[in-house]
Amino acid sequence: MATRVATRPPARPTAPAAIALGVLPRRQLTGIIPALLALAIATAITGLNVVRPFTTLIPLVWVVAIALAAGALAAGIRAFQRAGRMDPAIEAVLPYLGAAQPTRALVEPIKWTRGWVGVPERIKIRYASHVDDTDPRFLDQILAGLTRRLGEEYRVRKHNSRRCVLVVEISPAADPVSREQQRAIEVIKQVVDQGANVSVTSAEDGSVSKIEVKHNAGPQMAMVARRLRIEKIVSSMLPGRWRARWDLEADKITFEVRPTMPDMVLHQVDPTPPLTHSAYKAFKIPIGVDEDGQIQHWQPAVSPHCLVIGGTGSGKTSFQHTVLTHLAHAHWRVWVLDGKRIEFIGFDDWPNVELVADRVEHQVRMLHAAHELMEARYTQLRNRTARLEDFEPLAIIIDEYATFKASVQRWYKTVKPKGAPAQAPVLELLSDLARLARSAKIHMLLGLQRPDVEFLGGEMRDNFGARVSFGRLSPQGANMMWDSFAIGVAIPRNKRGRGVTLNAESTPVEIQAYYTPDPAKLDSSDKADWDHLATLRPADEDYGRKMIRDPEGVLTDDGDAEELEPDYHQWAMAEIVDWDPTARSFKPEPMRLATVTTLSPRDRVQFVPESDDEPDDVEPDAEGDGYGESIEGPAVELEIGDLMLTDATLGLWGVIEGVEPDVIDDEQLAVEYRDLESGEEGLLTISDNEVITYRRPDAA
Repeated sequence: MATRVATRPPARPTAPAAIALGVLPRRQLTGIIPALLALAIATAITGLNVVRPFTTLIPLVWVVAIALAAGALAAGIRAFQRAGRMDPAIEAVLPYLGAAQPTRALVEPIKWTRGWVGVPERIKIRYASHVDDTDPRFLDQILAGLTRRLGEEYRVRKHNSRRCVLVVEISPAADPVSREQQRAIEVIKQVVDQGANVSVTSAEDGSVSKIEVKHNAGPQMAMVARRLRIEKIVSSMLPGRWRARWDLEADKITFEVRPTMPDMVLHQVDPTPPLTHSAYKAFKIPIGVDEDGQIQHWQPAVSPHCLVIGGTGSGKTSFQHTVLTHLAHAHWRVWVLDGKRIEFIGFDDWPNVELVADRVEHQVRMLHAAHELMEARYTQLRNRTARLEDFEPLAIIIDEYATFKASVQRWYKTVKPKGAPAQAPVLELLSDLARLARSAKIHMLLGLQRPDVEFLGGEMRDNFGARVSFGRLSPQGANMMWDSFAIGVAIPRNKRGRGVTLNAESTPVEIQAYYTPDPAKLDSSDKADWDHLATLRPADEDYGRKMIRDPEGVLTDDGDAEELEPDYHQWAMAEIVDWDPTARSFKPEPMRLATVTTLSPRDRVQFVPESDDEPDDVEPDAEGDGYGESIEGPAVELEIGDLMLTDATLGLWGVIEGVEPDVIDDEQLAVEYRDLESGEEGLLTISDNEVITYRRPDAA
């Protein structure tokens, strides 16, 4: 029994069987016999005509005979050459057809391309009934053998499994678009589901722009990590940056090429009616445009306070100007705390900007006044002498809070009364405003250059539900701002106004913020910006400009009649009165195009170049970027937020956004990163024990 099993031939011949099958019989030149027969007939007719003449067309007979002989010989030669071209392909596929001996009858070309010899355009193949034609490799091996020997791509035209007949033909010539589509289909099936139904749409330039997938891997797609991994793989393996829209209930995925974001979007305003309480509740301030062209907003009635973070040149101040002009145009009452003292000079005379505090004493008084207004409104609400709808909304824009806080602490030491608390009371009032002001229709926009651990920690951060960050954040700042070490740390450089905010689903999205020109930084050549500012300026002034009157000093009672400087309490209770230009030593003119002059080169400020005192052998300081020293270790130690050396030759680094087992090869790690210089997303597949260079974020 064992012997019979061992000697039984396999059901489907394998590659070694091709050697035992041998080679095809020798080819035959089939045109010689018909050619000789035609000449013989012509000779016989000529002989008979000599013996007994019966026709005068003997020359014509010989012409026809020679033509037939030549045609038969030519056809035989072409058939001989075609057989020579076809035989290697037949020998390549015979082992898979269950043939007992080599024969040409099983693989028969039934149509050839144009030309003397040509290429088999359509081939009819018969195979033995015991061959397992359900094996997907059966067709693949036959097509591969024909393609390899004949030099053309073949596809199945017809397959009759009952009669064991297969007809193949040359595949239509593939243009670049169809090749890209085929590539997209192969990638999607590899990473999503081999049995998925994939539909590909191309753009006008022929590139793949959209891929729709219907799959049968619903439970696997329910995992967030797997969905993110698939998006990264598709974006890495197909041209362009891709994103996916998931329909988990219908088991559908739509992949789309990410649109290119603009570098600048001008702030526009629409005519607004008088502000009512219902309009206040629905009021939204445009922040910027995301990659889908969707406008992201800050809605004060829902998220009462907004926190904005960004370094010098990131677009943070321009965003604050956008908020100011939008609020003023919508009939809001606006107060400004100018921490740098120069960022809001151009808006001193802007309608509905009631108060701009540029000195630390006035800034303290303004915050005390806001707190007093909040308490007064609370009292009215509690005594039922007013309703919330009776109050006009107040917006307080606080620029450079860290600078303001440091200035207050220094100034407080010089004006602190005897017995007063060690810390300036205004700092506590700011915390009260963050907690309570929303119920009095008072809202704050607070700006920082960098995420401050003291400010962003605990309750204070939670009170600022609306958030915007501009430019690149440190890993610690990203974690405090967005609860992730990776979000916002790889914003492209030199993209002023590019940042991150929360969308309607509270998900961080990349935006290009609206741009508003600063009147104080324009000259007469910036006519387009002046014209744009004219469209933003409110036509009506609901709230007149006010100022803080400096308190007078008090005389000592020791008989010397010495005047003492006002202390903290006097400044905190200073009068807020209507604007009086005579109260200052100068009268600033409103910022208009007509009042701005261009200085000559002689009048412009000249800067003396700084001398280079640094020794030549001193290397640039790499500290202060938020990451520790370089570490070499296995890739399995990587964590989200680490900075990894992605290209040692070019010195490129990337911020790690994800580290998980690869969806195709479980023995590999798929590392998602965002390039530190360009902000582009990338994906690396590396072994988990491969030694890489990386840097960990510094401890907060």
